[in-house]
Amino acid sequence: MNYLPFKLSALALSFFSVALSAEENQLPDEIIVITAQGQQSPWLGSAASSFRKSFDQQPLQIDAASLLQHIPGIQADSRANYAQDSRLSARGFGSRSSFGIRGIRLLQDGIPLSSPDGQGQLSSVLLDQLSSVEVLTGPLAVLYGNAAGGVVALQSRWPTENSASVQLSHSQFARQQLLSGALVKGNHATSFSLKNAELQSPRPHSNAKKQQAQWLWQSAFDNELKLQLRYDWSYDPVLQDPLGLTAQEWQDNPRQTATNALTFDTRKFSKQQQWSLNLSQQLDQQSWRLAAWSGQRDVDQYLAFDGMAPTSAGGVVDLSRPYQGLDASYSWQFNQLRLSIGGALEQSTDERRGYVNNQGIQGDLRRDEEGEVQSADLYSRFVWDLNPNWQLSGGVRRSELDFDVTDFYITAQNPDDSGSTSFGKTSAALALNFAQSEHLSWYISTGQGFETPTFTEMAYQSHGDGLNLGLKESTNQQWELGNKWQQNNWRSSVAVFLVESENELVVDRSFGGRTSYRNASETKRTGVELSALWFASASWQHQWTLTQLNASFVQGDLDGKFLPGVAKQQAQWQISWMPFQSSEWMLQLDTLYRSKVATSDQNLLFAPSSTVYHLKLMGESTLSALQLRYWLGLDNLTDKNYVGAVVVNQANGRAFEPALPRSVSLGLSLSF
Repeated sequence: MNYLPFKLSALALSFFSVALSAEENQLPDEIIVITAQGQQSPWLGSAASSFRKSFDQQPLQIDAASLLQHIPGIQADSRANYAQDSRLSARGFGSRSSFGIRGIRLLQDGIPLSSPDGQGQLSSVLLDQLSSVEVLTGPLAVLYGNAAGGVVALQSRWPTENSASVQLSHSQFARQQLLSGALVKGNHATSFSLKNAELQSPRPHSNAKKQQAQWLWQSAFDNELKLQLRYDWSYDPVLQDPLGLTAQEWQDNPRQTATNALTFDTRKFSKQQQWSLNLSQQLDQQSWRLAAWSGQRDVDQYLAFDGMAPTSAGGVVDLSRPYQGLDASYSWQFNQLRLSIGGALEQSTDERRGYVNNQGIQGDLRRDEEGEVQSADLYSRFVWDLNPNWQLSGGVRRSELDFDVTDFYITAQNPDDSGSTSFGKTSAALALNFAQSEHLSWYISTGQGFETPTFTEMAYQSHGDGLNLGLKESTNQQWELGNKWQQNNWRSSVAVFLVESENELVVDRSFGGRTSYRNASETKRTGVELSALWFASASWQHQWTLTQLNASFVQGDLDGKFLPGVAKQQAQWQISWMPFQSSEWMLQLDTLYRSKVATSDQNLLFAPSSTVYHLKLMGESTLSALQLRYWLGLDNLTDKNYVGAVVVNQANGRAFEPALPRSVSLGLSLSF
């Protein structure tokens, strides 16, 4: 029996959520940047290792990886394959994922984009209607619960004035159109956006079509009461998959397509819709917030094998995933102490079928099951100003997760794979911030978090039938020491960290269309992150980020091996030139370096290092009430052949996903 509606009703009567944001037109996430003391900025006075990036005058976007560059600790890899989601990892968390995003908590306007078991993706997000993204890494991220090795919090662009706009973008690999409008009347505002994109890489069998829509409603009432409603819709009717290449194929011709992609007509169809609600009230000494959401994601995917074996899951995936949730809490201000308590309930159901892939045609049934995961969390957070220079902050979160799978496809060759399991873990973090001056602060923090296996990872055992109920949750202990400095035209941060994990999840066996997982021994990650922003003059701006990450297995059969999918070094340098000392014209050069990356746990093969350059020219002008924005982009300036992303632990060796060659894009935006 499904008890979640009863739990949601009870929780709605018990908790309300905190409003912590200082921005006028956006609701807060649970906590990322802690309010500063004294005259310091929120960023400088926070013990969180966070980075905020605002979006304005950006070309139309289709790949989330391009938006998440220049963020320390984040590795955002572009697959140039729209049937697969962008690869994302934070200090090594999430690097094991062969598709989608794992180990990182995804949010939009405080609403989770990740399912309770830790699976997530950004392909359904209308990236062009985002006002900012804030990324949290380090110990304080564990306060977001399961699979929160990092947090990526997106903020929508809520309407503030009447407007209508159309944006067009064209390149040899992408054609995009975006239509949007907003209406503001008194304390009420609404907006809509419609987008169409047609995409293709230079590799055969790589066509893609994406359509998206978004509706926003915002109302402000008496007593600082605010209501926000959001509806998101995405539809991908065509997503062809050219697959990854072996090392030899990539060296011979990175523009080719794997033979199996043509043989089995590998492709994907997806559709997703979601309703989200945020209700909050910010008073002088108290505040609360209630968030609720409900949605469904449907996916049909044709894989690169037939899946004909009686014990196979099939070569055609038919997935329907309805989900819902509620998050609520309350916050009090007691002189120098701010305290918040809250709770969250989430539910996700995977209705999954698998069929034989008869060279691109759906065949006989091979899998029919329903998997349900429910999570119930209680959390408390605090910020305590000990004196004008010292601040103590932290929190604790208790998470209970229940997994239940019912198998409806039972034959003599394919026994019952039904089963259930539960996880109960407590996450906690503590941070101390010292404001040495109004320009310089130091912080130290520690935290303990966890990550359960996902439904995908516990689906099969390497030997035997049924769910892999022997899998344990991975636990991690984190420490971080850092400083932040801001003065005149400079802003910089340095963070040194250590992460020790136990029971890391790795691939155990991949055979006959079934991939099983196991818990490895310990892993250890040490690293340094540096970022700096320098306004050299009214015309010149420089931004640097550098990440050094040593991530490896410790003990066991993988002792000394690097974590696959993780670059040891990343360096990025962005130079912006505004010749008229305003945003009227801006020329921007990006330099991105990434070291070699292991493709498997055994480290038998590495994708080589690469240095890539991107150039953008952006301008704007005003004609009466009409605002024009235009941009010219030149990506991969030197036309370098490099590996954009790797498919980790790919059993057949097709681990290399080639990046796009040099491309020129033109864009125009007309706003009234």
